[in-house]
Amino acid sequence: MACCDVAHRRLSVLKTHVGEASTPLMAVRDTDIERFKRQRKIDAHVHHNVEGTAFANAAKKWNFSCVQSINADIDLDEWPYIAEQKRLALEQRHNNVEWITTFTCENFDQPGWSERVIASIKKDISLGANGVKVWKNIGMEIKKPDGTWLMISDPVFDPIFAFLAKQNVTLVGHCGEPKNCWLPVEQMTVNNDREYFSTNRKYHMFHHPELPSYEAQIQARDDMLEKNPTLKFMGCHLGSLEWSVVELGRRLTKFPNMSVDFAHRMCHLQHQASRDYEQTRQFFIDYQDQLVYGTDLMFFKGDSDKKIADNCEESWLSDWLFLSTSRELTCPEVNGTYKGLNLPDAVLDKVYWRNAIRWFPKMAATLRR
Repeated sequence: MACCDVAHRRLSVLKTHVGEASTPLMAVRDTDIERFKRQRKIDAHVHHNVEGTAFANAAKKWNFSCVQSINADIDLDEWPYIAEQKRLALEQRHNNVEWITTFTCENFDQPGWSERVIASIKKDISLGANGVKVWKNIGMEIKKPDGTWLMISDPVFDPIFAFLAKQNVTLVGHCGEPKNCWLPVEQMTVNNDREYFSTNRKYHMFHHPELPSYEAQIQARDDMLEKNPTLKFMGCHLGSLEWSVVELGRRLTKFPNMSVDFAHRMCHLQHQASRDYEQTRQFFIDYQDQLVYGTDLMFFKGDSDKKIADNCEESWLSDWLFLSTSRELTCPEVNGTYKGLNLPDAVLDKVYWRNAIRWFPKMAATLRR
């Protein structure tokens, strides 16, 4: 489910006008607005696939120093081709929209493929790309000539990842899917997963045992990191370990060059906070240097300026209430209430912008503009 669709649903729960809310549990106060606007921020994971300045205007309104549009090798009807994603990203750079490039796996089994990919990455880095993205089609869609699945740990990627490590360029990885994807609907932990997979059987891996398992996806990612100990890596969507801050913490300890973003997985942290508040909050304290704020907001041709502004406002403020306050909160994705984490200012600074600059140093220049 697209993050912007979730944001639209939340608008019925959270009214972002000062002092208004549909329930007292989600009231947004004047002080919340003021504090949020004062906080320096970067949204390190968005998909800006539209013309115009509506997104940049929303970021400026809410004091986001910059946002980062991530290109992806996605074969879906609404997604533009890689070249068009890059054009849109470059067009928005003067609006403080940074970008992550990607590469196609087409002809990956042909001689010279990795050399061509590296040449393309070099060109994009010269044009300002902050990193390189790999998507879940590696591990879930692409087969090798022998009929086995192409995994992220495959030797075909070794020269590319070695190049990125040598150049100190971050690899951004969407590897696998949430663990819920492999579970029966009734065992899933959050409502948006239940709703999506109950109506999209094609993408519900519980019905597709012929594909690599959840455990195989995570193991392949870990094997890749074992082979590349100096590679800087940001795992999208809480590194597909969204279901357990304990398991995620073990990976972050094992791989100190690994960070994760929250993109479209904040509800999993909220679910865990509703079950074990202290453990969830302590995770943020313990791993404050490896957590990067990102939303997975997606915008496509045809989206109105109002829809873009509303979805940005809702997602950003909803996350802020969870991270910065100690109030009892609700959202459509999580059953029941959960308590805000009330993180210290120093941790909020790292999560909202300092860590993004560590993994994507070119952003520092944007912050100085």
